[in-house]
Amino acid sequence: MSKTSAIIGFGELGKQFYNHLVNKDYDNFLFFDDFELKSESTLIHKFNKYKDQQYDLCDFYVALGYNNLSYKHKLINDLKENNRLVPKFIHSTTYIDKSSLINDAVFIYPMCNIDKNVNIQTGTLVNNSVVISHDCIIGSCCYISPGVVVSGNVTIGDHTFIGSGSIISNNVKIGNNVTIGIGSVVTKDIPDNTDVIGNPMKFLIKKLSL
Repeated sequence: MSKTSAIIGFGELGKQFYNHLVNKDYDNFLFFDDFELKSESTLIHKFNKYKDQQYDLCDFYVALGYNNLSYKHKLINDLKENNRLVPKFIHSTTYIDKSSLINDAVFIYPMCNIDKNVNIQTGTLVNNSVVISHDCIIGSCCYISPGVVVSGNVTIGDHTFIGSGSIISNNVKIGNNVTIGIGSVVTKDIPDNTDVIGNPMKFLIKKLSL
């Protein structure tokens, strides 16, 4: 029986997803993205067509980037409510301790290292060469950029963006809808809806531009 991957979003992130999935035993690929229909490709369908019955047996991957994390969460929930399959993807070069839990729709890029008792919740993206130490909880639909190091006993809320090369110290709690700028060193708790950057970390009044 043939197996089809359906990727929602055909921007740069969607193309990255495709490049990782193309060697994962899929016979066919479909894309849903209103912005790319001008290409007239038969592989690209209007965004809201993913609910059509003909796609019932597809594996769905939601490739919406860090500017759309809360919407990505809603879309994944909608897919599940419509009995769509939203599997996780873990690159073959990534190490994950057997005690850790990786939930649906999580997408993990190459060369990551995930230690024991880590819980990565629905829809989070973990980019290249990320290290997540023991006993961490990563919320739903977060975006963890390349080279991030998360130390032990860290809790990160939903829809949080962590910029490339950032370091999160032990026992830190990070809220929902937080933005952590590139190269930041986080040594203290961060409340919901907050932007921070720097080493030492500074709380920002104005929102970071990503």
